Parts: sequence; C-alpha cells; structure tokens
Amino acid sequence: MLVCHCKRVHCRVIRDCARAGAGSADEVGRMCGAGTGCGGCKPLVEKLVEREAPAVEMAKRSSMVPAA
Repeated sequence: MLVCHCKRVHCRVIRDCARAGAGSADEVGRMCGAGTGCGGCKPLVEKLVEREAPAVEMAKRSSMVPAA
C-alpha cells in the first residue's frame, strides 16, 4: 500500500526502514523520505514502525544468542 503519496513510499519500504533500525517516523523520513512532504502520513508511518518493533526486538535477541 502506498503510504506517503508525496514521496511515493510504499509500506514495505517503511517496514524495511524499521527493521534496519529506524525507531520513529522522523528516522524513517531520513532513510527513505516518507513523511517529509506534507506530513499527513506521519501517523501511519509511526504506527508501521511501532508494529515492526516486536520483530526488530526479536531479531536483536536472536543475534545475541551465542553459537553452540
């Protein structure tokens, strides 16, 4: 789904930014431009980042598990 119409950013790109470490709509904006036009999509960008937080946290924890 196209989330940011001004910059033409798809929700997949926003989720990828969150998985790459963006923890807020402003950080996503710096990474891909979403939310940096009119700003109308910022609440949705923030919600998408929040939804990815559990997956990001799980990935961090699994990368900290020592190899056997």
